[in-house]
Amino acid sequence: MSIDEVIKRFGNLNQVCIALGIASQNMTKWKKQGYIPLLQQYRIAELTEGDLMPDEIDPRILKQQGK
Repeated sequence: MSIDEVIKRFGNLNQVCIALGIASQNMTKWKKQGYIPLLQQYRIAELTEGDLMPDEIDPRILKQQGK
């Protein structure tokens, strides 16, 4: 799941932060690193009732492999 998909689904960055109960700095960090941590992806999937599904592979692994 991409950060842009999540923002689009929730309406804006602020709404994502409110829904997840996180500070906006977390989203800034995710944008900088280029992925949403897998645990947060599962939380987003639950909040969206499956509209957004988590990645099948932990994005940290993909990032390390350069994919």
